[in-house]
Amino acid sequence: MSGPNPGGDRPEDMVERRTMPAARSRPYRPAWVAAGIGVLLTVMAAYAVARWERRVTWTEFEGAAATQLIEMQNGINEYMGRLVTLRALFESANEEVTRSEFEVFGSRLFEHHPGVLRVNWLPKVYRKERAEFETEAINDGIPAYHFKSLADGFVVIAPEREFYFPIYFSTERKTSPVYGMDYSSDPIRWATLERARDTDTVAVAPTRLFKNDNGGAHGVLVAVPVYVKGTSRATIADRRRNLSGFVVGMFDLGQLLQSIRTSTPETSAVVLHAYPPEIDGTAQPQPDYTSAPAQPAVMQAFTDGQYWSGTLRVGDANWLIKAIPAPGGQLAPHFDRALTVFTAGAAITIFLTVYLIMASRNSRELALANRRVLELAQTDILTGLPNRAFFLEQLKEAGSDPQARGVFSVLMVDLDRFKNVNDSLGHAAGDTLLRHVAVRLRSALRGEDVLARLGGDEFAIIQAGGYDQRRNSVDLAARIAKLIAEPFQLPGNQVEIGTSIGIAIAPEHGDDREQLLKKADLALYRSKSAGRNCFTVYDEAMSAELEARNTLEGDLRDAIARCLFEIHYQPYFDVETGRRRGAEALIRWRHPVRGVIPPDQFIPLAEETGLIVPLGEWIIRQACDDATLWPADTMVSINLSPVQFKQSELFDVIETALHKSGLSPERLEIELTESVLLERACENLVFMERLSDLGVSLALDDFGTGYSSLSCLTTFPFDKIKIDKSFMGNLSAQYKSAAIISSIVTLARGLGMSVTAEGVETVEQLEGLKRLGVNFAQGYLLGRPVPSSELEKQPAIFRPHKDAA
Repeated sequence: MSGPNPGGDRPEDMVERRTMPAARSRPYRPAWVAAGIGVLLTVMAAYAVARWERRVTWTEFEGAAATQLIEMQNGINEYMGRLVTLRALFESANEEVTRSEFEVFGSRLFEHHPGVLRVNWLPKVYRKERAEFETEAINDGIPAYHFKSLADGFVVIAPEREFYFPIYFSTERKTSPVYGMDYSSDPIRWATLERARDTDTVAVAPTRLFKNDNGGAHGVLVAVPVYVKGTSRATIADRRRNLSGFVVGMFDLGQLLQSIRTSTPETSAVVLHAYPPEIDGTAQPQPDYTSAPAQPAVMQAFTDGQYWSGTLRVGDANWLIKAIPAPGGQLAPHFDRALTVFTAGAAITIFLTVYLIMASRNSRELALANRRVLELAQTDILTGLPNRAFFLEQLKEAGSDPQARGVFSVLMVDLDRFKNVNDSLGHAAGDTLLRHVAVRLRSALRGEDVLARLGGDEFAIIQAGGYDQRRNSVDLAARIAKLIAEPFQLPGNQVEIGTSIGIAIAPEHGDDREQLLKKADLALYRSKSAGRNCFTVYDEAMSAELEARNTLEGDLRDAIARCLFEIHYQPYFDVETGRRRGAEALIRWRHPVRGVIPPDQFIPLAEETGLIVPLGEWIIRQACDDATLWPADTMVSINLSPVQFKQSELFDVIETALHKSGLSPERLEIELTESVLLERACENLVFMERLSDLGVSLALDDFGTGYSSLSCLTTFPFDKIKIDKSFMGNLSAQYKSAAIISSIVTLARGLGMSVTAEGVETVEQLEGLKRLGVNFAQGYLLGRPVPSSELEKQPAIFRPHKDAA
C-alpha cells in the first residue's frame, strides 16, 4: 500500500533535523510513531473488516438464496406431486373417470394455488374413435367441440390422423377455446408428451400459451403419462403400447414462483432470476421470472457474473436460478463496520476484540445454519431417517475405525404387502405405516448402527462390526422380522405386513462398498423369491445364478427376435367315440448350444421380464395358422399366462390372429388357470365375455390344484374344466381320486360344462374315466406332444393297445 506519509520529511528538512538537538525530537517521536501505527492499524483494520463484512454478508446471502431455492423446489415438488396424484385418479379407478369427477377433483386439488392456469386430461384417441369422442364432449356441454390443431400459427380443425391427444377434460370453463386442442399437432408439445411417455416421468417444457386470462403469452407445460390400469410399463414398448393418455398442467411459472416466495423469509432481500432450459445447447438470455423490476445496477451484476446460481428442477427440466442481494437490502454489503473502524481510529483497537467475539458468534451461527441445511438435504422428510445420499456417504466410511478391522454388515430391508396397504387404505395410511416402521427399526439398532430409508418401502442398515458378525447380522435380521410382523395400529385400522431382508458382510463378501450393496440386493431378491417374510445371507451362488439368469434372459430375447421356438401339439380325444377332438399347443425352445430347453426353465423368466407378451403373441398367431391345416372338427387349445392376461390389447391380438389365419373362433380354446382370476375380477369378466361372444371356448386349467373357488365357475363363462394330472396316478388305487373326479363331472354337467382329464397314461385310467363320465382325455397314452406336421399324420381315432409306458 502506498500513499502520502503524514510523518514524512523532505530530504532537505532531514538534513536540517540532524542538526537539531536530540531533546527537541524526542517529544514528537512517540506521537509520530503512535500516529503512524494508529493510522496503519486503522487502515489495515478497516480494510480487513471491509473484506470480512463482504465475505460474511455474501455467506449469509448464499444461505438465504439456497434456502429460498429449497423452498421453491419444495413448492414445485408439491405441484408436481398433485399432478401425479391426479394421474392416480385414472390409474386406480375401476371405471372410467367422468368429466365432472375430473373437474371437481382437479379444481379442489389446485384450489388456492396461483400459477396453475389449467389442468387438462388428454386421452389417446384413435381415428375411428374421434367422432364418438367429439359427440360425447358436445353431449357433456362443450359447445361445438371438435379436435383442433395448429397450422401456420392458426387454430384449425384437426386433419385425419392415426391418433390424437386432444384436450378432453379441463378445469377451464366449458366455453374455453382450449377444448379439443390436439397436442400431438404441435412439435414442442408432442416432443414433451413423447418424452414423458417413453421415460414414465414428469416431462416439462416451456411453451407458448393458446389462452391465458392473465395476459401472458408464455407458460410451462407439465405432462404426466397415464397408463392403462394394471398393465406393464417395464420397457419403452410396454409404455407406448399401454399408454392411456396424459394429465397436462399449464403453469404460469412467474406467478407460481412468486406465490411460493411470498411465504418465505427474506424474500425482498434476494433478487432472483429464473432462466428456462437451454435449447439446442444455447442458454436463454431472457428470464422466465424476475423477482424485482429491472434496474441498471441489478442487470449489471447479472451481466458481470457477480451472482449466486443454482438449479431448480421442474420435472425433467432444469431452470437456472441466478441470485444477487437486493441493492440496499439487508443482505447487501454496507461496510458500516469498516466505516466505524476507520473513523474511530484508535478507539476501534479497544473494541475490536469484543466486536470480533460477537462476529465469531455470528459466523458460528451461520455455520450451524448451513449445517442444518445440509442435514435437511440428507434427511428423509417423511420418516425423519437419513436418506440414500447420507447412507452412501456412511457406507464409504463403514469399517474405517481401526477397532472394527473393516468388519461390518449391510442389510437391505423391503416391506412385504406394503402396496396392499397403499391400495386399500390410501397413501396417507401408507405414510403413517412407514413412520411406524421407522420407529420399530430404530428400536432394534445400536447407537453406532446406521439406518436409512432409500425410497418407497425400502430401508437399509449398516451394522457396525462385532466379534461374530455373521451371527450378529442374522440375530438383527430375526429381530427386525419379528418386530415388523407384529400388527400395526393405524387410525381406524390394524394392518399386518412382513419384511424381506438381504444381508452382505464385509470383509467376508468383499470390501468394495458398491459390490456389497449389490450383493445385499441379491440376497434380498432371494428372500423375496423364497416366499417373502424371511432373511437371506449372501453367498457366491447368487452371483452365479444372476449371471446365468442374465445369460438366459439375453438368449431368450435373441430367440424371440429370431423365432427359435417350436410349437408341439398334444392331442386329446373323446372318451366315448375315441375320436380326436383337438390338440393343446405346447412351446419348445431349441437352443443352438444347449439343445431343447424345457418350458419350466424359461417360461417363469419370460413372465418375470415381460417377454412372455411377445412370445405369447407369437404362439397365438402360429397355433391359429397351424390349426387351419387340421380337419374342421379339430380344435386348438392355447394356454394364457397371468402376465399375458393383463395386457389390454390381448383381445385384439387373438381377434387379429383368427382373422389373418382364417381360423373359425369356434375352433379356438383358451386355457386359463385359477391364479389368473385372482386379480381384476371385473376386467377379467368383461374380457372373457368378449371372447365368449366372439365364439372362443374357455377352459379352466389345472382344476383342483389351486384355490379351487367354486365361485369362479359361476362368475366366469367357462365351457370346460380340465382336471389336473395329479389325480390320474391314484385313480385306480384310491377311491378318493375317483370320488373327486366323479364330483367334478357332476358339477360340470350341472353347469353345462365339459370335462377333460390330463395325464392319462394307462388303459385302466382311460376306462376308469369313461365309467366316471369324463368327456375328453389327454396324456401320453393317447399321444405325446409332436410338431403339427406329425400330428396330421397320426390317426384321428384312438384305439388302445397298451399303456404309455
